[in-house]
Amino acid sequence: MSKNFTKVWQSIALLSSCIAFAQTGNIGVNTPNPGSTMDINGSVAAKYNAVTSTNYNLTATDFHVSYNGTSNAVFNLPSAISGVGNFKGRMYTIKNNTNFTITVNSAAPETINGNASVLVPANQSVQVINTGLTGANPTWEVMPLGSSITASNGLTLSGTDVRLGGTLSQPTNIATAGNNLSINGTGKVLVGTNTVPTGASNAKIVIDNGTTSGALQIKDGTQQLGYVLTSDANGLATWSSTTTTAFADNWTSYTGTLVNPFTGNSGGDNLPTGISVTIPSKGWYYFRSGVTITSTCNDYWLYIAGIGDVWKSYCGTSSPEAVNFIPRDQNKVLYFPAPGTYPVVAHKTNYIVPLSFNGGNPVFYLDFVKFQN
Repeated sequence: MSKNFTKVWQSIALLSSCIAFAQTGNIGVNTPNPGSTMDINGSVAAKYNAVTSTNYNLTATDFHVSYNGTSNAVFNLPSAISGVGNFKGRMYTIKNNTNFTITVNSAAPETINGNASVLVPANQSVQVINTGLTGANPTWEVMPLGSSITASNGLTLSGTDVRLGGTLSQPTNIATAGNNLSINGTGKVLVGTNTVPTGASNAKIVIDNGTTSGALQIKDGTQQLGYVLTSDANGLATWSSTTTTAFADNWTSYTGTLVNPFTGNSGGDNLPTGISVTIPSKGWYYFRSGVTITSTCNDYWLYIAGIGDVWKSYCGTSSPEAVNFIPRDQNKVLYFPAPGTYPVVAHKTNYIVPLSFNGGNPVFYLDFVKFQN
């Protein structure tokens, strides 16, 4: 009898391990008056799993998974279950202990907060909870660890991925600390506008200040009242006066070798002289030149086509005797709209060939200096 009774109790104990008990009240552990469905007065333990695999499938037995691998990894969430076996409320905590990244993928077409995956950056964590939904619905939600994660002032948040590209809405200081800040590609930097204005298709920087003056300020220590921004040969700009001071020390001479342009018997225009002037930038230039021509009555001059005369002399008398054309030395003010090399050419009004060309002492000279932009 005793032996049979023992077997009954063993059978009951074995059976009880497979039975789920339902009750309408709360369950307490180490507390006589539980205030919640499960009230535990003590510590709680869940499975801790450390993995190094670069491709890991999360299972029903996982809770906290730490990644300690040596390259980027992919973690795959289980597919949702509809009806019996639905694991709504299941949570996974994924901790990245490396300098690599973990991509956490949902099972297609399921999503995580509307995205197919979330990124766990180096030395960061993410926690996801199952919503119980299936199909293309958000099957998983991202739960922030610690304080809430927000992104603003030039940042946007996509799951746990914080990205550049938002609107700067707060005072922002970019301290390069010796590092270069590069903006490249086909885009533009627009200030004061979101639209590229007419004529700015090739511009990289556009400043639109509407009708308010003072859209641009550049201070480098060279600025002064009335100065203009001037470029050197490498495009480096500094502020400079519109008038060149002490220009008498900065004369530039012509280039080439002068030849007599008046050897033809007939009058002529655009006669080559073999010389030219190289103008470094647009602006006003002061020219001085001198040449001696011994001839009977005629008009002779040297000029730059489209710009103006460099030296010019008219016949003042019809004397049959040859004379030196006066004045020999002349000064001219010419404006050049663009930098470049400009040929110096000649003109005479009739067929007379001078008896002597450039026979003076000193011989021919032509030099120039910029004095105003």
